[in-house]
Amino acid sequence: MPPGRPKIYLTSEEKTLANRAKCKRSYHKLKEIGCTDRPRPAGTGRPRIYKTPEEKVLANRAKSKRNYHKQKAAIGSRRAVRYRAENTTNRRLRNAVQDRVTPSNNPVDIPGWMALVRQTSDKFNTMVHGNIKKYMEELHRRFLVAHKHNTYTDVIIKIETMESTIKRCQDALLQLSGIDNNFREAEVEGKKIKEALSCLEDVLCALMEGETEFFQMYKSKEFMYQSL
Repeated sequence: MPPGRPKIYLTSEEKTLANRAKCKRSYHKLKEIGCTDRPRPAGTGRPRIYKTPEEKVLANRAKSKRNYHKQKAAIGSRRAVRYRAENTTNRRLRNAVQDRVTPSNNPVDIPGWMALVRQTSDKFNTMVHGNIKKYMEELHRRFLVAHKHNTYTDVIIKIETMESTIKRCQDALLQLSGIDNNFREAEVEGKKIKEALSCLEDVLCALMEGETEFFQMYKSKEFMYQSL
């Protein structure tokens, strides 16, 4: 019998490289004659989706937020159960300023609403020690020890309550006195609380994607609070 056709490529690696080179030659030939709308040949590399690091950060953040909103209802129900359990075992409320008389939760005049604004502001500043960025780093260190999501979710519950209180104060002050210095003071405090809540939700979104994603974003300084 005849020996047959001699082998051109002795190994599968040689054959793969030869096919890749052939595809490249075909691609460049078609490119010269203007046929660039054809599918990309194998071996020419994957096209870049994000041209800048900022685009990649924004895309990762959007992906995390989509996942967070998908599971927000389940997270909220777990928070509510845990919050009720904690308040059943411990009914005492911690006041941020001990020497201040606790204002009513439903004031009827401007001084009463302003007292509630300042009490809520004092609670918030006491919680974050006057610095949101340092407080977030402290929470990160706690998470490194416990590796539990409630390191962040428990804090979110408390800050969401503060945000709700400030919003009620703003609405009441707007009705009673319009946009004056009292309303602006409440608005400033509300923005601080909202900023902290956004930072916490940003971290929680990444954490829900997985700890690998969470630590990678922390290392790359992609979290909102890291740019404050």
